[in-house]
Amino acid sequence: MNPTNGGWLILVTVLAALVLAVLHLPETWPQWLGWLRPDWVAMVIFFWVLSLPHRLGLVTAWLIGFLLDVLQADPLGLNGLLLAAITYIAWRFYERLRMYSIAQQCGVVFILVLGAACARLLVQDIIYSSGWSWVVLLPAFTSMLMWPFLFVLLDRLRAQARVE
Repeated sequence: MNPTNGGWLILVTVLAALVLAVLHLPETWPQWLGWLRPDWVAMVIFFWVLSLPHRLGLVTAWLIGFLLDVLQADPLGLNGLLLAAITYIAWRFYERLRMYSIAQQCGVVFILVLGAACARLLVQDIIYSSGWSWVVLLPAFTSMLMWPFLFVLLDRLRAQARVE
């Protein structure tokens, strides 16, 4: 078996998630639509760890998070730590999470993204004195709603590319 089999698909989906994470809406659109942006990177990493736990590890998730820190101008290491935590939780419980229905996985995605968003908001409040807001719930909610579509899309891509 070739160990790089399908590595290109994992890389392409992670890069697409990074692009979606930093993509700006047109200026003519209302600003509140930006608050509804799902956490694409966390969901893609969660999918790959859930589907192929031997292909994506903590160091890889931390490096992707470090790149996300640079792209979003967040404090260095913040997203790396959060994505590594999501990876660890998914890696630790992947056998159980695979047996969950899509609706139950949506709840898990909501909790993971909400926890990461609250931790990010706490660190940003300490560093920048930005304050707290209920807007932190919106990306978690939209991530939960987008999870079934993303799961089906990535699962089909994985099956077509025969990634193991």
